[in-house]
Amino acid sequence: MSIYRTVIMNLFFTSLVLMASDKPSDSTDEQWNKYLEHKASRDKMLEARYNNELKHNPPKPPWIKYPNRHPTDIFWRMGNGEDYLVDYFGLYFKYASVSETKAYMLKYPEHKDWLGTYESIKN
Repeated sequence: MSIYRTVIMNLFFTSLVLMASDKPSDSTDEQWNKYLEHKASRDKMLEARYNNELKHNPPKPPWIKYPNRHPTDIFWRMGNGEDYLVDYFGLYFKYASVSETKAYMLKYPEHKDWLGTYESIKN
């Protein structure tokens, strides 16, 4: 199951990156600029969340936060599960230092159903 989890996580994070990189052909410059402003504002808010909250109180890994949710559950692709993966768990790994992430991974070893999660989130 872990290979499926890795593939799903990689596809999810790759799609987020691709969505933000190129102006769609059917959008105007004004629409694109508004989108970029919104994205910059959101990125600033997420960085503040890390600095003010997550840096000092890291989020629990998803297998601990939601122990009854399997990694392939649709829960992780929409709603609360997706929000948690992107806006808390993934955000922590985006901004945390190498030493902080190593300490985190030692404190919270991957559950057998979630093997590969740390590697996929770092990429």
